[in-house]
Amino acid sequence: MLHFSKITAKSKDFHLIASGALAFKIHNKILKDEDFMKGAKVTRNLLPNNAVIKSDKSEAKVFFVIISDLDKMNASNLCSMIAKERAKGSYAVCQVIPMYYNEPSFKALKMLRHNFDEVIELNKLTLGGGKALISTEQQHCIITDYSISMARIVRNVCVNDHAAAKEKEEKKGQIVYA
Repeated sequence: MLHFSKITAKSKDFHLIASGALAFKIHNKILKDEDFMKGAKVTRNLLPNNAVIKSDKSEAKVFFVIISDLDKMNASNLCSMIAKERAKGSYAVCQVIPMYYNEPSFKALKMLRHNFDEVIELNKLTLGGGKALISTEQQHCIITDYSISMARIVRNVCVNDHAAAKEKEEKKGQIVYA
Protein backbone atom coordinates (compact mmCIF):
# COMPACT_ATOMS: atom_id res chain seq x y z
CA MET A 1 0.00 0.00 0.00
CA LEU A 2 1.07 3.55 -0.73
CA HIS A 3 0.25 6.14 1.90
CA PHE A 4 -0.11 9.41 0.03
CA SER A 5 -0.47 12.82 1.70
CA LYS A 6 -0.67 16.26 0.17
CA ILE A 7 0.33 19.12 2.47
CA THR A 8 -0.70 22.52 1.15
CA ALA A 9 0.86 25.66 2.61
CA LYS A 10 1.20 29.12 1.03
CA SER A 11 -0.66 27.77 -2.01
CA LYS A 12 2.16 25.29 -2.68
CA ASP A 13 1.70 21.50 -2.52
CA PHE A 14 4.19 19.15 -0.90
CA HIS A 15 3.49 15.47 -1.62
CA LEU A 16 4.55 12.84 0.89
CA ILE A 17 4.39 9.15 -0.12
CA ALA A 18 5.26 6.16 2.07
CA SER A 19 5.51 2.45 1.29
CA GLY A 20 6.27 -0.14 3.95
CA ALA A 21 5.70 -0.50 7.69
CA LEU A 22 8.62 1.64 8.90
CA ALA A 23 7.96 4.21 6.16
CA PHE A 24 4.32 4.47 7.30
CA LYS A 25 5.43 5.13 10.91
CA ILE A 26 7.80 7.85 9.68
CA HIS A 27 5.03 9.26 7.44
CA ASN A 28 2.72 9.60 10.44
CA LYS A 29 5.43 11.25 12.58
CA ILE A 30 6.15 13.74 9.80
CA LEU A 31 2.46 14.63 9.60
CA LYS A 32 2.33 15.14 13.39
CA ASP A 33 5.39 17.42 13.35
CA GLU A 34 4.36 20.99 14.14
CA ASP A 35 6.44 22.43 11.27
CA PHE A 36 4.13 20.65 8.84
CA MET A 37 0.95 21.61 10.67
CA LYS A 38 1.49 25.40 10.80
CA GLY A 39 -1.07 26.94 8.45
CA ALA A 40 -1.23 23.81 6.31
CA LYS A 41 -4.06 21.74 4.93
CA VAL A 42 -3.39 17.98 4.84
CA THR A 43 -5.13 15.55 2.50
CA ARG A 44 -4.47 11.82 3.04
CA ASN A 45 -5.10 8.86 0.73
CA LEU A 46 -4.37 5.16 0.85
CA LEU A 47 -3.63 3.60 -2.53
CA PRO A 48 -2.79 0.08 -3.68
CA ASN A 49 0.80 -0.31 -4.97
CA ASN A 50 -0.39 -0.58 -8.57
CA ALA A 51 -2.55 2.58 -8.40
CA VAL A 52 -1.50 5.73 -10.18
CA ILE A 53 -1.93 9.08 -8.50
CA LYS A 54 -4.02 11.24 -10.79
CA SER A 55 -2.66 14.69 -11.39
CA ASP A 56 -5.18 17.51 -11.14
CA LYS A 57 -2.93 20.32 -12.40
CA SER A 58 -0.08 20.51 -14.86
CA GLU A 59 2.13 22.61 -12.56
CA ALA A 60 5.40 21.45 -11.04
CA LYS A 61 5.16 19.66 -7.70
CA VAL A 62 7.53 18.45 -5.00
CA PHE A 63 7.51 14.78 -3.91
CA PHE A 64 9.21 13.17 -0.92
CA VAL A 65 8.92 9.37 -1.02
CA ILE A 66 9.97 7.03 1.81
CA ILE A 67 10.25 3.32 1.06
CA SER A 68 11.11 0.73 3.71
CA ASP A 69 10.01 -2.60 2.23
CA LEU A 70 11.54 -2.24 -1.22
CA ASP A 71 11.55 -5.94 -2.06
CA LYS A 72 7.80 -6.25 -1.39
CA MET A 73 6.58 -3.28 -3.45
CA ASN A 74 5.99 -2.91 -7.16
CA ALA A 75 8.16 0.14 -7.89
CA SER A 76 7.36 0.34 -11.61
CA ASN A 77 3.99 2.11 -11.23
CA LEU A 78 5.39 4.60 -8.72
CA CYS A 79 8.39 5.24 -11.00
CA SER A 80 6.21 5.81 -14.07
CA MET A 81 4.03 8.28 -12.14
CA ILE A 82 7.14 10.14 -10.89
CA ALA A 83 8.62 10.16 -14.42
CA LYS A 84 5.43 11.78 -15.77
CA GLU A 85 5.47 14.37 -12.98
CA ARG A 86 9.17 15.12 -13.55
CA ALA A 87 8.40 15.71 -17.25
CA LYS A 88 6.12 18.55 -16.03
CA GLY A 89 9.01 20.07 -14.05
CA SER A 90 8.32 18.42 -10.70
CA TYR A 91 11.08 17.52 -8.26
CA ALA A 92 11.14 14.11 -6.56
CA VAL A 93 13.30 12.85 -3.69
CA CYS A 94 13.22 9.20 -2.64
CA GLN A 95 14.57 7.86 0.63
CA VAL A 96 15.06 4.09 0.76
CA ILE A 97 15.48 2.18 4.01
CA PRO A 98 16.61 -1.27 2.85
CA MET A 99 15.38 -4.15 4.97
CA TYR A 100 16.85 -6.90 2.83
CA TYR A 101 19.59 -7.06 0.22
CA ASN A 102 18.34 -9.31 -2.55
CA GLU A 103 17.93 -9.22 -6.33
CA PRO A 104 14.39 -7.69 -6.39
CA SER A 105 15.60 -4.92 -4.06
CA PHE A 106 18.63 -4.16 -6.24
CA LYS A 107 16.47 -4.04 -9.39
CA ALA A 108 13.92 -1.76 -7.72
CA LEU A 109 16.67 0.53 -6.42
CA LYS A 110 18.15 0.80 -9.93
CA MET A 111 14.70 1.71 -11.28
CA LEU A 112 14.26 4.37 -8.57
CA ARG A 113 17.65 5.92 -9.38
CA HIS A 114 16.57 6.33 -13.03
CA ASN A 115 13.23 7.97 -12.21
CA PHE A 116 13.85 10.21 -9.19
CA ASP A 117 15.95 13.37 -8.98
CA GLU A 118 17.57 12.18 -5.75
CA VAL A 119 17.64 8.71 -4.18
CA ILE A 120 19.01 8.51 -0.66
CA GLU A 121 19.75 5.01 0.60
CA LEU A 122 20.00 4.65 4.36
CA ASN A 123 22.19 1.67 5.19
CA LYS A 124 23.00 0.28 8.62
CA LEU A 125 23.98 3.23 10.73
CA THR A 126 27.29 3.55 12.52
CA LEU A 127 28.39 5.87 15.28
CA GLY A 128 31.82 7.37 15.90
CA GLY A 129 34.21 4.45 16.10
CA GLY A 130 32.59 2.53 13.25
CA LYS A 131 30.59 0.16 15.45
CA ALA A 132 27.17 -0.58 13.98
CA LEU A 133 24.20 0.16 16.18
CA ILE A 134 23.05 -3.12 17.63
CA SER A 135 19.50 -2.27 18.57
CA THR A 136 17.10 -2.00 15.64
CA GLU A 137 15.03 0.37 17.81
CA GLN A 138 18.02 2.75 17.98
CA GLN A 139 18.43 2.54 14.22
CA HIS A 140 14.73 3.18 13.61
CA CYS A 141 14.81 6.15 16.00
CA ILE A 142 17.77 7.74 14.20
CA ILE A 143 16.31 6.96 10.77
CA THR A 144 13.02 8.57 11.83
CA ASP A 145 14.74 11.74 13.07
CA TYR A 146 16.80 11.91 9.87
CA SER A 147 13.69 11.42 7.71
CA ILE A 148 11.74 14.14 9.51
CA SER A 149 14.66 16.56 9.12
CA MET A 150 15.00 15.68 5.44
CA ALA A 151 11.26 16.17 4.85
CA ARG A 152 11.41 19.57 6.61
CA ILE A 153 14.28 20.69 4.38
CA VAL A 154 12.56 19.59 1.16
CA ARG A 155 9.24 21.15 2.20
CA ASN A 156 10.78 24.44 3.34
CA VAL A 157 12.70 24.80 0.09
CA CYS A 158 9.49 24.04 -1.81
CA VAL A 159 7.43 26.64 0.08
CA ASN A 160 10.15 29.32 0.25
CA ASP A 161 11.08 29.03 -3.44
CA HIS A 162 7.45 29.54 -4.34
CA ALA A 163 7.10 32.54 -2.02
CA ALA A 164 10.28 34.16 -3.41
CA ALA A 165 9.12 33.69 -7.01
CA LYS A 166 5.73 35.21 -6.19
CA GLU A 167 7.37 38.28 -4.59
CA LYS A 168 9.57 38.78 -7.68
CA GLU A 169 6.50 38.66 -9.92
CA GLU A 170 4.73 41.24 -7.74
CA LYS A 171 7.77 43.56 -7.84
CA LYS A 172 7.95 43.30 -11.64
CA GLY A 173 4.37 44.54 -11.87
CA GLN A 174 5.02 47.68 -9.77
CA ILE A 175 6.17 50.85 -11.44
CA VAL A 176 8.57 52.98 -9.42
CA TYR A 177 8.87 56.69 -10.13
CA ALA A 178 11.95 58.64 -9.07
